[in-house]
Amino acid sequence: MHLIKVNAINSTNSFAREMFRDNPGMSATCVIAKKQLLGRGQRGTTWDSEEGKNLTFSVIFPKPQILPGSQFVLSAAVATSLVKALEKFDLPKLKVKWPNDIMSANLKIGGILIENVISEGKVAATVIGVGLNVNQEEFIGLPGAGSMNSVSGKYFDLDKVLDQLLEVLEESLYALNSCSSEAVLKEYKKHLFRMQIPSTFQLPDESYFTGMIADVTPAGKLLVKTEDELLQEYDLKEIRLCY
Repeated sequence: MHLIKVNAINSTNSFAREMFRDNPGMSATCVIAKKQLLGRGQRGTTWDSEEGKNLTFSVIFPKPQILPGSQFVLSAAVATSLVKALEKFDLPKLKVKWPNDIMSANLKIGGILIENVISEGKVAATVIGVGLNVNQEEFIGLPGAGSMNSVSGKYFDLDKVLDQLLEVLEESLYALNSCSSEAVLKEYKKHLFRMQIPSTFQLPDESYFTGMIADVTPAGKLLVKTEDELLQEYDLKEIRLCY
């Protein structure tokens, strides 16, 4: 995979999208920044990372073997592959928090933002943005955040971590055309945080209820079994797992 390193950039995802727009015949490429000025996360949030201690990068992968209606399968494959790559570093309790946050020891250590480029009804390219907290030690005002260092007590070589992530991620992306959606989702659910465990959820009206994650649909919707045994389906903006 081609690697481009930059010192400071607004957003690696935006930069990668512009690269593909200008060169649609490009091969798989990773853009990594020492500092993101306008890093973006899920639900319109920002991703703030301490310079020089973490990894913020985007992979642009042309012509992934998925249909526009199966985009969550790609998201599930990416999240699962990153968890498997991080297992090489002996981090405790690695999981994927729906839809694609990376957890270790019940703390969020990484986030993923996937943006697909659609052309003529097909996914022309996918842009996978990853923010991974590696050696940052303090997260002021973010009690649910952590890093590879904070959960393990070890310091990590950023280049070695990046190499491992890219190797496993690239293998997973090329394998998409030979893997069924069912197989990808089955593996994803094996690594899903709080699967079949009583948890607390918050609704958009800020009310709370107790339930259990029962399943995830191929479209990426969360199926939650409530205390009265009802099975409810939720989209990303319709529920938040508080655990």
